Parts: sequence; C-alpha cells; structure tokens
Amino acid sequence: MEKKKICWITGDAFMDTDQNVVPYLMKYSGMQIDWYQLSDFNSKVPVHPDVACVFKFKNRGLNPLRILEYIKLFNAIGIRKYDIIYSGFMDVSYFFFVLKFFAGKIFIVHAAHNVIPYPVWSKRLRWYVNTVFKYNHHFQLFSKFTADYFRKKYPTKSMFYAPMVVKSFGEVVTDNYKVDSSKLNLLFFGNVVENKRLDLLIDAIKGLPQEIQDGIHLNICGNCKDAERFIQQIDGCSSISTYFKRIDDCEIAELFTKHDFLMLPYEDVAQSGPHMIAYYYNLPVIASDIEGFAERVIDGENGYLFKRNNLHDLVAVIKKASQLDNVEYVKMRNNLRTYTFQNYSVETIASKYIEYFKSL
Repeated sequence: MEKKKICWITGDAFMDTDQNVVPYLMKYSGMQIDWYQLSDFNSKVPVHPDVACVFKFKNRGLNPLRILEYIKLFNAIGIRKYDIIYSGFMDVSYFFFVLKFFAGKIFIVHAAHNVIPYPVWSKRLRWYVNTVFKYNHHFQLFSKFTADYFRKKYPTKSMFYAPMVVKSFGEVVTDNYKVDSSKLNLLFFGNVVENKRLDLLIDAIKGLPQEIQDGIHLNICGNCKDAERFIQQIDGCSSISTYFKRIDDCEIAELFTKHDFLMLPYEDVAQSGPHMIAYYYNLPVIASDIEGFAERVIDGENGYLFKRNNLHDLVAVIKKASQLDNVEYVKMRNNLRTYTFQNYSVETIASKYIEYFKSL
C-alpha cells in the first residue's frame, strides 16, 4: 500500500507546538510527511532543521499582496499531490481561503489553537475562527475542555484531541539567574498580558505573613509593555525580582531547573506553553483552576490549584507549598514525572495523530 502523503504547514507562532512531534511522526508514522515552515519577514524564530523548506513572507498579514504570496507558496510545494494537509498556521485574513481553493477535495486538518472566544479577542479573530470552523471539516483540539466545547457546538465536524507535547529547550547551558536554595523559589515566565493576572500573584506574595514571605522568592521573567505599573505595585518588596525582557531560548532550561514551582495565575487560557515546558523539566505548577489547567494538574499530587482570581485562595496555596518538606516535594515531582510520561510524552501524543490520519 502506498504511503499517505501529508503536507504539514507550521507558522512561526505554533512552531513550539510542532517542533517535537513532527520529527517523531516523520520517523515513525509510516507516512510521508513534508514539513513547511512559514515565517514573517521580521521573524526571529529559528528554522527547524527538519523542515523541507522555509517561506519568508515579504508583506504583512493584512496586506492583499499576501494572497499572491500564498498562491506562489501552494504552487511551489505542489499542494494537490498530498492526501492530507495539516494546517498549523493562522493569519486572520486570507490564508484559509486561498488554501481551501487550492486544496480542492484534499482533507485539511486545521490545528484549532483558538476555539472558545475570550474577551481579549479582536473582532477579526472572532470572525476568522468562526469562518474556519464553518467551512472546514477536520480539526485537531489541544485540550479536553475545548474538545468537549467543539463537539457540542459542531457535532457534524470531524475532530481529534491531541494536546501539546512537553517542550524541551535542551540542557542547562547558562548561569545568569541567582536563586537562594534555602528558600521556596517561584517562577512567573512568559509575556506579561492582562489575562495572566501577574497583579494577583504580586498581591499574593506581598500578602503573605512576613515569616513566610521571608522564605519565598518570586522571579518574574518575560516581556512586559507595562513594566512600570508592576514595578510600582511591587513597591520594593524584597521577595520579588523582575526581569522584564525577552528571555533567550538558551536561558529557559536554567530558569525551569532552578525554581521549585511555576506560577500560572491566569484567568483564562486554552493551553499554556510555559506549562508544557515546566512538565518537560519536571517542575510542578501552582495554577488557577480554569479548565485548561484543571485537566492537567491533580491538586496536591503533582501540583496545586487555587480558585480562579481568588487572592485569598492563592495566598493559602502558596503557604501550603512553603510548608512542604523535602520528602513531600520529591514525592510530588515523582508523581509529576509519571503523569507527564503517561499523558504528554511525544510517543503518547504522536499515536493520536497517527490514528486520526490513518482514519482519513
């Protein structure tokens, strides 16, 4: 039997989702997978060594000239020679429509990273997502709760659930961040935006009793457009340090191995890249109990959950974490290691893709 041919398209924004699973599928799926990386002209995302070709766009996403670039792209890769097109790219403008035209009757599997509309979504994003859901038929969902939502809202569509695999940034090669190993070291990592509720976390640290606060340190690491606001909120608290900057990829392993918990106080999210990085480095998390985290954290066993947007509950959970002895903490990490392998290893996740692709 001839191998199924898959055209796999990944945009820079979703490279962290695909960078581990696609090479594994290329090697073990028994299918021919040609991998294409799409990059904006000013992108700093490195080219993955396993991609067949990289396409650098010259025009911004909303520029109508992008249509011509998409036509050139699909002609160059010979899109109609494939049995399946996996689309991990979204530009909220022309891409889906041009792809749909060129694909004809070929199966397009859309990677549905954005499913449930959040208040921060723009009108254009809402329109684009709804349009793709209306006119495409095959989808991948990345969390159980978005998969349940999708099944109920679009019962006639075909979909499969496969979460992100754990995300590796290699071995520790830097030593740029100092931590006091005698304290409980907490990490907030990633771009600071409103729905991640860094303000709530800062208030929680400052609200701890002084004797507990003295034994805890929070490092905040990531880009922030409103850094001055948070610096004023911290107001010289010695238990909090800020690194409001882009964190180099080579520093990520250091951060996730030097801390004791990753803090995820978000008020809404479908999936979290930092969460999957933490699980790769076997770092437990303290997270809000929103669906995207609650399905991945067994409270008290492999991490902690607190009530969403609830300052009092977050303070209580941080207190609880600070009272863990070494034996209890090691047990939590052992539980996490087992849980991660069973649910988020590349072998486990890749099998879900293979099963779905073979069904088409």
